[in-house]
Formats: sequence, C-alpha cells, structure tokens
Amino acid sequence: MKKKILFLVSGFICTALSFKAQDYHLSHYDVATLYLNPALTGVYNGEKADYKVTVDQRSQWRALGVKPYLTTYLSYDMASQIKGRAVGFGGYLINNNGGIGNFNTLTFMGSASYDILNAKKTTATTEASARNKHLLTVGLQMGLFYRSTNPNALNYDVQYSLANNGGAFDQNISNNEVYNRSSIVRFDANYGIYYKYLESGKKAHPYAGLSINHLTRPNESLTGGNSHLPIKWVAFAGCEIKLDDKMDLVPRVLYMNQAKAYDFTSGFLFYYRLNENQTKVFGGFDYRWKDACIISVGLKHESYALRMSYDINTSYLKNYSRGRGAFEISFVYIGQKGKPFLKSFSQF
Repeated sequence: MKKKILFLVSGFICTALSFKAQDYHLSHYDVATLYLNPALTGVYNGEKADYKVTVDQRSQWRALGVKPYLTTYLSYDMASQIKGRAVGFGGYLINNNGGIGNFNTLTFMGSASYDILNAKKTTATTEASARNKHLLTVGLQMGLFYRSTNPNALNYDVQYSLANNGGAFDQNISNNEVYNRSSIVRFDANYGIYYKYLESGKKAHPYAGLSINHLTRPNESLTGGNSHLPIKWVAFAGCEIKLDDKMDLVPRVLYMNQAKAYDFTSGFLFYYRLNENQTKVFGGFDYRWKDACIISVGLKHESYALRMSYDINTSYLKNYSRGRGAFEISFVYIGQKGKPFLKSFSQF
C-alpha cells in the first residue's frame, strides 16, 4: 500500500514537472480575493474600511501518510483615490509545497484595480449617499514566481528491483530522469474584471467576476524542455441575500479552467447576527465537482473574521485517504486609518 501511495504522489509531481501543470486551489477562495481576481484589489463589499490583511493556510493529503501539501497565502491591499478616481493597490504572496520531492512554488504579485464607473470605493470615510449603485472594476497583476524541487528526493518505479529483497527500493539505480536545473524564476501577469450591485436598501446584491491568469505563459520546465504554463480562466458569481435583520445567505459558484483541467465548485454561506455589534457566526457547504465536499464554520466580529473548513474527499483518492482531504484556516482583518490594529484586536 505504501508503495502504491508513493507512486501516486510521485506521479502528481512528475506530471507537474514534465507536462502542463495546473494551479492549486483554495476552499476559502472568496477570502483570498487577490488570488481570485485582480479587480478585487481594494474592494470590500460595502464594509467601511481603508485596507485589508488576509492570511490563509491549507494542509492537504496528510491522510496519505506522506508529507502533506501545504499552501500558505498572505495579502495586503488598500482602497485609495487618484484625482477623484477610485483605485486599489496591494499585493500577495502564495507558497505551495508539494510534499515528496520538496516541489515548491512561491508567487509574488503586485496588484492594482480601477473603478471604471468612477464610483468612490467604500472606504471608512465614504458616505453611503456618495456610493454608486453599481461597482465595476478592472484589475491587473504583475509579478514573479519561483519554482524549485529536489530531484534526488523523488522515487521512480524503475528504482524498485526484484534483486533487492524481491522488489524493494534501491537508490543506487538511476531514475533515468534529466534535470537541467532545480529551480526557475519567471515573470507572470493576470487580468480581471468584477461587478457588484450595491444599491442600499435592497435585499439582494448579486456579483460576478472573470479573470485571465498567466498572460505571459512562462516556460515552467525544469528539464530543459518547453512547458509553457497554460492560461487559467476563473469565473465566479454569487448573491448576498438579506433574509431578515439577523440572517444572510450567500449562494455562490466558482469555475476554473486551465488547459484540459477544470474545477467547478458550488455552495453557500449562511450568516447569523448575534448582536447589534455586528458579531456574526456563519457556516457553509460547498461541493467541488468530483473532488470534495467542503464544510465551513466561522466567526466575524466587526473588523475581524476567522474561518475553518474541512474537505471531505469524494474522488477516487478516497480509497487511500478514507475521505480525509484538507484542512484550511483563514484570518481577515479589515482596518481603518487611525485605528490601531492591536487595540482593536484586544477588543475582539
């Protein structure tokens, strides 16, 4: 069984190294807004804020008995204005470590957005009467990604020898793989557009976004060949529905397509307001097509939001994982100028 698992996980990594790799995904995709869509830079969905800090971490495939896949996301963005035009600036770091072989990708992207309807962004100093009924933003990201691996840490089927205890692994046997380098640095760029209906007093506020990622199609090969990163399309939509003074419902969908791989997720978040101080508890359920059921719980208090989720694996890998997929936790702070973070945190 252990040998089968090693073959399986090694196969994932070899595919990423030799062919057209696909980006990793997050269950808290709506939290990692800059990774989701550049046009969401400095956009806070109607909340009074000047800037936002987000941290997210995802641990996957620990149940396979090998080093888990670990994804860490960190971002900062802020809302601003230039000559009366609403803009947003920020950036994010996302690091993904692929377990066996120490396959690692670190990406940094600078991000900017522009409100093409000339509506003021919802900052802490923006009056409700000055906000437009519609928000339509475009965004652009540019940055670098660093990819590395340790080829000597990978095991291949040709290295299992019948002469060695009837089929045991023999590290002295060559894997017949050629790596010209163990790391690369490449330039990349993303573009996105986002729309949301903002009119106050309405019970439903629909939104939608579309982004195109890897516009430069950088060569990601570590073996000296030509393996250009495929363009990734990301489309998402949802609707924030106010059920009553205490309850909100947010149905949403996400679709991603990269080369011949696709990812479709649908589900909802349900919020319940506990008191007048905007303290909310929330839960959610999402289904990632042919992959996992995602259960989420969280707490939101004024400027802070904490969420945890667990992916229950439903793909063919459930035979190995017994349904144990991924654990993810995220923290978001939406701040205002002149309001100290630590003082606000002590009141949480």
